[in-house]
Amino acid sequence: MSTEELLITNRAQIRKKWKEEGVDVENDIEIIRNWLKTQHHLPEMPSDKMIEFFLTNCKFSIEKTKQNIDMYYTIRPLIPEIYQNTNPCLSENQAVFNWSFVLPLPKLTSSLHRVTLIKFRSVDAELISFTKWVSIFMNGIYEIKMQEDLSMGEILICDLGTLTLAYLPKINPMVIKKAALILEKVWSNRVKGIHLVNVPAIADVLISILKSAVSKKIKERIYIHGKLEDLFDYVSKDILPCDYGGMEKSMDELNELWKNKLTEYKDRFLMLEKMKIDEDVRPAPLKNSDLLGYYGNFKKIDID
Repeated sequence: MSTEELLITNRAQIRKKWKEEGVDVENDIEIIRNWLKTQHHLPEMPSDKMIEFFLTNCKFSIEKTKQNIDMYYTIRPLIPEIYQNTNPCLSENQAVFNWSFVLPLPKLTSSLHRVTLIKFRSVDAELISFTKWVSIFMNGIYEIKMQEDLSMGEILICDLGTLTLAYLPKINPMVIKKAALILEKVWSNRVKGIHLVNVPAIADVLISILKSAVSKKIKERIYIHGKLEDLFDYVSKDILPCDYGGMEKSMDELNELWKNKLTEYKDRFLMLEKMKIDEDVRPAPLKNSDLLGYYGNFKKIDID
């Protein structure tokens, strides 16, 4: 397998599904492209693939797509721990792959959803930086997904089998809250399900933190599986790595391929570090300026 096969999509089939809903995909891309030409505060003109990624995630709402594209650039200095000095090509940041897996799996499901597998390795907890892990996910993996991927939504599989008490202090609730904000305000992440497998008793605290950070709708889509085989009712074996009884390459092989994929985007990540919004020429105040209020309230997180 080459890195070009890491995100196999079916753009034609996804477009067909939206056209059946009355969406004119090409026309909507043109609308956003023309709008972007008037947004002189933005540091670049996104590609058509980037625009289509945002449109699809926003269910082809033109106004929401405009807001999310704007926020993709605007949010970066507001959450510096996620976006600044977090170039995923740097060796100190790629160390994340030595103690964790964040693997969008190559094939889409039959419903055209993308499955992402998340797992921490069994390592000394002192090696773990949860903030750096989130930055690789949000600033690295998602950047590549935006450039190459297209799906009808996300399915997340979180394997908690290696979780120990030593890991829990490393998992910062505020960072989870900020990650949830990015998923909502930038990516409009359409989560079909979050599947937790190999769940130890000590994971109750982590699950409570997770539920405090997501919407009611997402809470209802969190599934805890008592045995691994139950997962096959939601994700077919041909999509899962062989580590989970599936037919895909092993997690270690996919991990190495993703490290190589990130390196292929080194010029893009260098460019992102230098990009800045020019607020002096922004044509109108942000419609979703409530972000600042949301961001200012991170300290208040209720855990059941």
